[in-house]
Amino acid sequence: MDLFKGFDPDAVAAAAAQFTADKKETRRAIAQKSANRHHMRRATAEATLAEVLPARFAPGESWHVMSRGDIDSLSYVRHILAGTSHLDHVLMSTWCIAKKDLTEISDWLDAGKLEQFDLYAGEIFPGSYGDEYEQMMKMCAAYGCRLVVAKNHSKVTLASNAAENYYLAVESSANVNTNPRIEQSTLHASRELHDFYLDFFNGVKSIDKHSKTK
Repeated sequence: MDLFKGFDPDAVAAAAAQFTADKKETRRAIAQKSANRHHMRRATAEATLAEVLPARFAPGESWHVMSRGDIDSLSYVRHILAGTSHLDHVLMSTWCIAKKDLTEISDWLDAGKLEQFDLYAGEIFPGSYGDEYEQMMKMCAAYGCRLVVAKNHSKVTLASNAAENYYLAVESSANVNTNPRIEQSTLHASRELHDFYLDFFNGVKSIDKHSKTK
């Protein structure tokens, strides 16, 4: 049975070619070269981060951390905040996030330590983490936060203070939930890398109808 009988063959071929091109585009990886100065550290608990990391990261530095214990992606945001007056923007991409972490972020927003928070979560977030999803939606309404739900398994955190020309990108195996597993993270003091990730995430659309933004 010919499903395309009666259709213009050229139009069918063009549609097929466009479909193939779209699939390639959505799966196409992008890359960013860096030439930062690299430092390696180990951390066994969040309290040790202040001992193994500088209070503030100099432009061009990359700090590599191997950890085990109570360190997750939010641990690094706490450390970054301690070294600056405030953050204009924090973007966190994670598979999931805990309620207590969302509460802490809300406290930062209330205190003026953070101006804008954007969360990019995995597609399981609305269904499997209902309480956290509801809390994040309330944060969107109260503070103008942004939630993007996508087929996402990346763990990237971006933090910036434009007035201080301070731009950081954190790449990590850790989600925003504490666990006893061994994790690796790298903190880059790089405007170029920060903007590379920000440009990508700005192009990601939410698949959740309740969190879609214009």
